[in-house]
Amino acid sequence: MSWVLWLSVPVVATVLAALWSWVRSRPAPTPNTAESMQAHSEYLDALVQTARSKDRGHVSPAGADGTITPGD
Repeated sequence: MSWVLWLSVPVVATVLAALWSWVRSRPAPTPNTAESMQAHSEYLDALVQTARSKDRGHVSPAGADGTITPGD
């Protein structure tokens, strides 16, 4: 009878791991309209910030006074 216990341990562990993987891999619930519009607005705001940063040009490694200190 003890061999049944020894063999049941890997079977139970495998079943628990499969159940946990199934629970964790379920898709997220579909957001409602207000949440979707808010997420889309935040996405567009992030795109605008990236586009505006292109207008600034290259960032200089120089300090505020225009000098470069050793070690920079």
